[in-house]
Amino acid sequence: AYTEIVNEKSAIQDSLYEYMCNGDLESTVKAVKRLFAGIPWRNFTNNDLANFEGYYASVLYAFLSSLNARIIPEDITNYGQADITAILGDHIYVMEIKVIDGDKVKENLALKQIRKCNYAQKYRGEPGKTVHEVGLVFSSSKRNLIQADWE
Repeated sequence: AYTEIVNEKSAIQDSLYEYMCNGDLESTVKAVKRLFAGIPWRNFTNNDLANFEGYYASVLYAFLSSLNARIIPEDITNYGQADITAILGDHIYVMEIKVIDGDKVKENLALKQIRKCNYAQKYRGEPGKTVHEVGLVFSSSKRNLIQADWE
């Protein structure tokens, strides 16, 4: 049974690595949803982990680190900090995370914050690199990614 768990993790890991190396954000988002869907519901009993951005950022940080990507948590700029920046191959992903209660997103405030604070500016113009601004919205009640938008 343990080898099945390892193989499943490896399948998500391998596909996420490929998607991010190719700049395929649509498939990347699907892989992130699969990752969070695999976290046992018991991990959320008798605690309020799902209510905090730090929980989602920590899970993403740990998993993205396993891809052998350069991960910068709380990536500081002159106007604030992005939650996570991941550099993999020719792609730079500047990510911001927001957590809401429920599952209705009127506006992606995470992407709005990236734009407003210009978090990606310090990476623009790097030779051979494509910069992606990615706003991730998680639902505390669904305990998963419910919306992702990018530029």
